[in-house]
Amino acid sequence: MKKLGIILAIVCLLALPAHTASAKVIDSAGNKFDMAQDVLATSPVEGDYVAFGLNVTLESGVSGDIFAFGRNVAITDEGSVQNIITAGQVVNIRAAKVRNIYAAGGDVTVGSGTEVGGVYIVGANVTFSGTAQDVVLGGTSVTVDGTVYGNLTIRSDDITFGGDVTVGGKITVVGTVKPEMPPTIDESQVTFRRILARQKKDEPPKLGISRMAVIMSCVSLVTAVLFALILTLLRGDFFRDRAQEFKRTVGRYLLYGLLAFIVVPVVAFAFMFTVIAIPISAIVLVLYGILLYLAPILAGIILARLILPRMNRYLAASIGAVVLTLLMMVPYLKILIFLFSSFYILGAAIRRLKPHREAPPPEAARG
Repeated sequence: MKKLGIILAIVCLLALPAHTASAKVIDSAGNKFDMAQDVLATSPVEGDYVAFGLNVTLESGVSGDIFAFGRNVAITDEGSVQNIITAGQVVNIRAAKVRNIYAAGGDVTVGSGTEVGGVYIVGANVTFSGTAQDVVLGGTSVTVDGTVYGNLTIRSDDITFGGDVTVGGKITVVGTVKPEMPPTIDESQVTFRRILARQKKDEPPKLGISRMAVIMSCVSLVTAVLFALILTLLRGDFFRDRAQEFKRTVGRYLLYGLLAFIVVPVVAFAFMFTVIAIPISAIVLVLYGILLYLAPILAGIILARLILPRMNRYLAASIGAVVLTLLMMVPYLKILIFLFSSFYILGAAIRRLKPHREAPPPEAARG
């Protein structure tokens, strides 16, 4: 169930920006999966609990593991929890007894009254005020004001120890500045590992292009040519037709493409929350990504067929793909080319999806 919970967490976090207000609750063999904009859990769970939302508040007794992910996460449990795995912008944990806590986020706090076997936290501002066997903390700012029976490891340059902090084992501090230790800690317990900022020697700036950049550029050009040849072989008539109608349809296709560029991902993510439409949404998103990736190459083929109508179609497609790929390497110009090609290709694709009226049979026409 742990692996399943982690996988579900990753998938749902990707879909979270396009969430809907409706909640999804799934119960299976004592386990519970809950996803909504605001998750509020107050009922006991015999197994594992998986929760996702913008604001996640868990106040129920969970016998298994807790997987909680959201912008604001608050976990309060008066019983015994196996493991807590959580991430969010603001995370607050206060549990009576937990085996292990794994947390990451902006502001992460383990409150007083929390008894933990092992604590492993990384974040911007980390505060530990509970009781634990072993604690590993890393962050921009770390505050320790609890009890550690075993070893304490901290990686930070801004460390604050409370007046009541006690550590039974070794203390390892990794940073650029050694922190001040309170009277409750023996200096012999502390091992400080200083990280020195590597000073760069005054060196003249390197001119030219790196070898790796040249290699990657060559790979991009070869890939673009291969795609252009394959696509021309499979759908040469499509590029010919688009080139012939380019002048009178370019404005319309750009408008269609702009709307599709905005609407398609939003609608597809929204339908991800309906079980029946999940496969369709996934397919649409994959095709959407492929079109955006191939858009500069497709646009290059069409423009080459427009400018060089009498040239061999394979040679023209290769030239067009190479030219636009080279232009895509120019820092600011590549943004304009990407937007133009994406809007145009998406617009052409949307236009092709529109059903065409078939011509009536000769008999009907005469009648």
